[in-house]
Amino acid sequence: MAAAHPSRNQFLAGLTVEDSALLRSQLVEADLRVGGLLYVRGDRINEVVFPHSGVAVLRASLRDGAGTGLALIGRDGVVGGFAAKASAPATCDCEILIEGKASYMTAAAFRYALDRSPTLRHWSSQFDNALMAQTQQTALCNATHSVEARMCRWLLEVHERSDDERIPLTQGALAELLGVRRTTVTVIAGELADAGAIDCRRGYMRVADRAALEQRCCECYAWLKSDARRLAPERDRALTAGAVRLRDGAVPKRDHSAAGSRS
Repeated sequence: MAAAHPSRNQFLAGLTVEDSALLRSQLVEADLRVGGLLYVRGDRINEVVFPHSGVAVLRASLRDGAGTGLALIGRDGVVGGFAAKASAPATCDCEILIEGKASYMTAAAFRYALDRSPTLRHWSSQFDNALMAQTQQTALCNATHSVEARMCRWLLEVHERSDDERIPLTQGALAELLGVRRTTVTVIAGELADAGAIDCRRGYMRVADRAALEQRCCECYAWLKSDARRLAPERDRALTAGAVRLRDGAVPKRDHSAAGSRS
């Protein structure tokens, strides 16, 4: 897997020179480890995390432990930004699904930077909007589409945020994302493997044919791609206006496994 670069996060990569200067000195590197909890529902958000690699999942859970995935955040997004801006408690759990690297800063420093920069507030709102669109589409998807179609969508979404054709995702983890029994995932995975769409191995799945997965997934995937394309012009304008990429060594290293990790 390719090494993470401090500028791979799309939020940080799209900052103007002035906005980068506001955040740069506050950023700290961290490792994101599978199963680590960045926060749980009701927590006060103390850090805002910018993944460069790896994937985090927002998850809603019931008292008995049952639940489902709401949204994925990789290098395309920001973890905790929305709640941090509002000084509000977390409304769901956030767990690391695939290991990776990230930069983070305190929520207080993030709010301070937003207060000082209208362009940063606007840029941040674009990512908040994209995350809201993803959670709304997931709610509709869970209510209307088959498990197979939803499973194909999740696999495509995770694959897009991964650095490898092999997705280090177990069938158990996928079942938790879907809110179904593991045996259901096993049956569907076997059917997708027989169709040549995926290759299942112990501890990971390999996407063998994206086109085949896209044919079997629901329309929600296309809607989410459309939402992402609508964000792209804003990102391009920010880059054209003088965005900078953080250089190697610009972010100090802190000696612990993940920002705000609870495990």
